[in-house]
Amino acid sequence: MIFNNLFFNIDFWSALLGFIGSLLIFFFGFPPNVDPEGWVHLVLYKDEKEEKQASTYKKISYLGILCLATSFFLQIVKLFT
Repeated sequence: MIFNNLFFNIDFWSALLGFIGSLLIFFFGFPPNVDPEGWVHLVLYKDEKEEKQASTYKKISYLGILCLATSFFLQIVKLFT
């Protein structure tokens, strides 16, 4: 009964998505020592591994922003219902 009410509670999903989104942005939003194009500036060659890592970080940070935006949207929906 409690889990059924929790599953359909818009406040729960808003808080959960906001928390997950902020964690994703905190950990992956500004990747340390990763160049978005894969360049290693000390040796001046392009590293494919760095490029893939930067691409992954970028996708995860966009997912975090999407989670936060969905959280805000759910809060607005809650205001109008």
